[in-house]
Amino acid sequence: MIGPWRKGLRMHQCLALIMAWVFLSQGTLCADESWQQIKGKHFVVFYQSAKEKDLAQKVLREAERYYDRIGERIGYQRVSKFWTWDERVRIVLFRDSQTFAAETGQPLWSLGYAARDSQVFHSHMIATYPQEQGFLDGLLPHEISHLILYDFIPDRRQLPVWFEEGIAQLEEADKGRRADEFMRHLIDQDQYIRLDFLMRWDIRTEHDPLKVEVFYAQSLSLVRFMLKQYGQRSFQRLCRELRDGHDFISALRKAYPGRIGNLSDLEKQWVRSFKGGGII
Repeated sequence: MIGPWRKGLRMHQCLALIMAWVFLSQGTLCADESWQQIKGKHFVVFYQSAKEKDLAQKVLREAERYYDRIGERIGYQRVSKFWTWDERVRIVLFRDSQTFAAETGQPLWSLGYAARDSQVFHSHMIATYPQEQGFLDGLLPHEISHLILYDFIPDRRQLPVWFEEGIAQLEEADKGRRADEFMRHLIDQDQYIRLDFLMRWDIRTEHDPLKVEVFYAQSLSLVRFMLKQYGQRSFQRLCRELRDGHDFISALRKAYPGRIGNLSDLEKQWVRSFKGGGII
């Protein structure tokens, strides 16, 4: 069970730092005639050869679909010109992994996690290469989620790392079911992460792969529980309360009055859901 989950995690981690390169090259990318582009309402996809055009079109379609799904899930009220015209998000498809590494100067493995780096996210860019396994149903929705959350809740102090990472994984194919299977085993062994500790844990500083694995699985499982147990409207209210500057505990109380009053309530209800058959 750990092997497949870790594989999914590896796909995500190798994207983050490359966005910094795109930030530095944003001014020259559009003018470079070696790049071709197709434009949608909220995204522009850059690609390097005609044989990649079909993939670029598919990436654009999926990106627009994820934009709508993720925005609806967190209750983002779309406003005029958000990610439109010159503010569209740029998705860069390098020809292959070798070109990607040579042009960005980055290794294919990212040892750091840059998802909450404001400089990177001000660029509104995502980069990868066609051979990146799981890009369309894994990395792409994950990074779009981070970008939307960055715009929706700009004060990162109100957004626990686990909560953001849980939301970012929601659209990744089949990951929710696998996360709950993994957490069921850990809960049975009383080896899950206590929520008061999870709130304080910045996973970017962790180097133990098993701990990272548990962090991501539990983050996704908790977010799925809140959505399935109490519905999308309450979850949307939670996100709006965070947007409006409330700390996470206060936002929980306002979004789930009489049902979740503190972290202990959330943890107990989530654990109990597995004892009663689980949320898979």
